[in-house]
Amino acid sequence: PLMHRLCRNSSIFLGITSISGVQNPAVNGRNYKGKGTFCSGIMGYSLAADLEYFDNSEYHDKLMSATRDSSAITHLVWNVLSCISAGVSFVGAFLVLSKANVIYGFLMMAAAIPSSVAAAKYTKLLYRLSLAQINEERRKSYYQSIAVDRGYAQDVRLFNAGQGLKDRYARLWQELFGKRRDMTRRRTVLTSLMDCLPEAVVILVGVDIAFGVVGGRATVGDYSLYTGLMSQLWSAVALLTSSAMQIYDNQLKIANIKGLEQFDNHVVDTGTRDLGSVDSIEFEHVCFTYRGAKVRALDDVSFRLNRQERVVLVGLNGSGKSTLIKLLLRLYDPDSGVIKINGVDIREYRLAELRANFSVYFQEMRNYAFTLRDNLTIADGNREDVDEAAMAALRASYSEDILQRAGRGLDTSLTRFFATDGIELSGGQHQKLALARTFFRRHNTLILDEPSSNLDPKAEHEIFESLQALTQGKMTIFTSHRLSNVFLADRIIVMEKGRIVEDGTQAELLRNKQRYAELFRYQQEKYAVGEEGRE
Repeated sequence: PLMHRLCRNSSIFLGITSISGVQNPAVNGRNYKGKGTFCSGIMGYSLAADLEYFDNSEYHDKLMSATRDSSAITHLVWNVLSCISAGVSFVGAFLVLSKANVIYGFLMMAAAIPSSVAAAKYTKLLYRLSLAQINEERRKSYYQSIAVDRGYAQDVRLFNAGQGLKDRYARLWQELFGKRRDMTRRRTVLTSLMDCLPEAVVILVGVDIAFGVVGGRATVGDYSLYTGLMSQLWSAVALLTSSAMQIYDNQLKIANIKGLEQFDNHVVDTGTRDLGSVDSIEFEHVCFTYRGAKVRALDDVSFRLNRQERVVLVGLNGSGKSTLIKLLLRLYDPDSGVIKINGVDIREYRLAELRANFSVYFQEMRNYAFTLRDNLTIADGNREDVDEAAMAALRASYSEDILQRAGRGLDTSLTRFFATDGIELSGGQHQKLALARTFFRRHNTLILDEPSSNLDPKAEHEIFESLQALTQGKMTIFTSHRLSNVFLADRIIVMEKGRIVEDGTQAELLRNKQRYAELFRYQQEKYAVGEEGRE
């Protein structure tokens, strides 16, 4: 109704509205481009964030809300333009109307204040509600992702969990929607009541002008002009208020986006040194505790590794083996103590230089829904001999079985998520491909975290035969809970509850008859029981 009166009473405003309509495709294009640029920036921010934040639900909440609000900046620009346009229309109508009676314009402005205050209040309340619900919104999105994720598809069907998943989603949706609906209803009722005031002013002014016509103070033409201007003035005020509320809403969103700044990186790249090669690694009284944890993951860890030394870290799950590697790569910084490479604190090296000197395999590594080639070259994309090196890495990880299934060779897509002719891999094949990516990278220091955890006995034997050749003359650090594989190591470091409890060769540790000998005996007994069972 407001737009109808606006078009009826103001050809100027009609023109502005028409121009705005013509601009809509351009506006949409600019918004789309702006959102793309902003989302790319958020992606870059997330890629550079400290690893610790990925274990922080508040960080994920803030990241999702910032991504959701990504259009706020571009929208703010157009809201300001819309506000200016409404302001021009308002001033024009106000000036002409003032010739009849300046009080008319001020009455309309005063009548619009309660509605504006109510709109501002509920704009803020609704946005606060959306922020308060962001964790539940993420949970709702998670339920949806389970329904479409192939990784869950088998379990969902096997355990007939689909209906339960839908029920969880429906309950959460109803809860979120109900709170928002209730607040929206209260806003609608209040603002509708407040909007009656300007309408009443329009009627009262119309009555006053009508009395003027009857009393001879105004003509019928004046009545038509001024009542039309009052309607136009109210339309302009309504549009001005709406634009102002959108500006306010977008300012709230921009303030929320700026809240990402609270998640400052603790691993700061302030180093200036280059690192040509790794000749020695030294931990000096290193302690580290994961944020939120009550127990240290590493407690006063000290040791030294020399060039061409092959070392295996042994210990139960949670003993600190993987944490030690993450600190060496500066995925985290220690709480106290110093980690040195070539006698220099690793914080003095450029971060990219430091990490580029290691070829790393972590047991939780994942492959990507890219081609086989891209899954390998992501580790070192600057090589000229890409295909030759890729094939060599696949052979080194005994991944010929993957190649045999790859109908398009290295151009075959991994998974069928984007390509119906892609290939799906078993758990062991995924691990071998991730190992191939590690072998593809050209560096003299290898770090392998449980490199055979998902492999069958034959594949495990083949991989360690390959590793025996690949690690000759290279500093190598690997972790393993299978003590049958420690033959590869020149030295064994035994960890327990974040501390180093033993350090030496296998022969020395077995003679000591301490923790390593105990773990070794556990595995011997397991195989002995197996042999007795077969007899």
